[in-house]
Amino acid sequence: MKFLEQRSNTNFVLRLNVKANSRSQKIINNGDVLTIYLKSKPVQNKANKELIALIGKKLSISSNQIHIISGLKSKDKLIKIAFLRNIEEEEIIDKLFL
Repeated sequence: MKFLEQRSNTNFVLRLNVKANSRSQKIINNGDVLTIYLKSKPVQNKANKELIALIGKKLSISSNQIHIISGLKSKDKLIKIAFLRNIEEEEIIDKLFL
């Protein structure tokens, strides 16, 4: 499975592996998953909040359009992204890696 799965014209799911407590934020494509490095420690939901903020910033969407649907307390996560308009997978991928 690819790291990005389209559920409808406006809804997508990202498959992630999160590395918290890193020196810098970065996103790396590992084929089936995206590895995302975050600065925050995985305590008191700080890394999850940073993850949602980072994805929101990269995709130019509000954080309330992003939901962790699996892996709230795990490094392996599934993230649901709900766009307000139809969007293509290629556009999402381009925005994530800019």
